[in-house]
Amino acid sequence: MPKAPTALGIVPSRLSLLLHALLAAAVVGMAFLHAPAWLAALVAVAMPGVVLDAARRRVRGELRALMTADGGLRWEWRQNGEAPWHPASLECDYLGPWLIGLRLNGRRLWLWPDSSDAASLWRLRRLLVPQR
Repeated sequence: MPKAPTALGIVPSRLSLLLHALLAAAVVGMAFLHAPAWLAALVAVAMPGVVLDAARRRVRGELRALMTADGGLRWEWRQNGEAPWHPASLECDYLGPWLIGLRLNGRRLWLWPDSSDAASLWRLRRLLVPQR
């Protein structure tokens, strides 16, 4: 009997954005301590752009795992809740207690603890362990 599909709703992580902002602030602070004033000012102007770019690139969508007849997994992705499902290639690069590093259709995707609910992330980890 085939199992029901496992779906995972992925939302942009606030923890990831906070980490980017803290690292950018640390770079600006180090620049003001150790670099010439003109370079520190340039870094202070550029770093908010880096953080905004990181915020803009965050992924939102749904990932679904379907069991195939031979017992394997087929992955599908949709960008928003109303769009149709599209076949996706998924590779797990990193599977840790806090982060999950994926390549979804060749694009890097980090799943943080606040990227989805804990139960969905746990189910995803269970599906990814045999692939490692």
